[in-house]
Amino acid sequence: MNEQTIRIGFIGAGDICRVRHLPGLAALNNVEVVAVCNRSRSSAERIAADFDISEIVKDWKSLIHRSDLDAVFIGTWPYMHAEMSIACLQAGKHCFCQARMCMDLAEAKQMAEAASACPELVNMICPPPTRMPFEPYVQQIITNNELGQIMMVQLDTVNGANLATDSVHWRERIEFSGKQVMAMGIFAETLNAWVGPYQELSAYTSTPIYEKTDESDNMIPIKIPQLVTITGRLESGALAVEHHNGVAGDKSTPATCLRIWGTSGTLQYHFGDTIELAKSGNLLETVSVAPKLQRPWLVERDFVNAVRAAQRGESPEARPVSPDFNEGLLYMRKVEAVHRSAHTAQAIKPAQL
Repeated sequence: MNEQTIRIGFIGAGDICRVRHLPGLAALNNVEVVAVCNRSRSSAERIAADFDISEIVKDWKSLIHRSDLDAVFIGTWPYMHAEMSIACLQAGKHCFCQARMCMDLAEAKQMAEAASACPELVNMICPPPTRMPFEPYVQQIITNNELGQIMMVQLDTVNGANLATDSVHWRERIEFSGKQVMAMGIFAETLNAWVGPYQELSAYTSTPIYEKTDESDNMIPIKIPQLVTITGRLESGALAVEHHNGVAGDKSTPATCLRIWGTSGTLQYHFGDTIELAKSGNLLETVSVAPKLQRPWLVERDFVNAVRAAQRGESPEARPVSPDFNEGLLYMRKVEAVHRSAHTAQAIKPAQL
């Protein structure tokens, strides 16, 4: 069957676009990236040369309003995501927004409202890699009640990503990242998809390295937490605890691990490595996950397939993508709840925000 070529423009083409999105799109039939707009002319020229993109556009608004584009990939830092995504949808373009969704809950609500006003258009946020490749297996284990009633969930993300004091990553700068904290948002999406959202949570945050020197020897105040502890109850009734630590200096404790305890068994997932499962009374054993219960990185294909379905007039329910802006809004409620709880020393119910 002959398919119409999907024509795509890029606004911001950083590392993940180079490593994932542009190669992923290049591997698809009848998909063409025709224009790129980057922070500088020189970086745009490099991207265009490396990926055979025919046009470089200086102004992102001009790119969005081009009549020859079907969709736009937004790969900028979070501080521009809301403005660009809303403008993209209002210009009649299908929109793929790089993670994290945006700066704060207010922007997330604006993005979700804009998407709801354009049901004929696809809206998608880049899914977290933590959901791949074993999400189908984890969801089957939970759906089939193999763990029994889930009683407790524990998530630990420990690394030394925020230790350096002689450089400042853009993710550490509140003016670019807003209320996003380390990988907390990535795992918020993952937990929402697997065990559901929080009914209520309490959070504590700390920023022990409160200033750093940038490349120009300027002293930069750091306002994004480097340590976060979250406790609470999920909507399912299970208790949950999270520890996010970006300033671990040793080589023994760094880890990213999710543990789910149920009345009939326990699941332990070392992200990017192994899944272990134990039935009641038994030891944890590494699981060899069948290929049919794995789902590798298919992000670009999923988006393009949804765009094609939309062009055929199919409804949003018939062309689902995950996460879309509504799922993003759900995790941004949690992000907001964490900040409010840490600031007020009170428990917060995300659904009420």
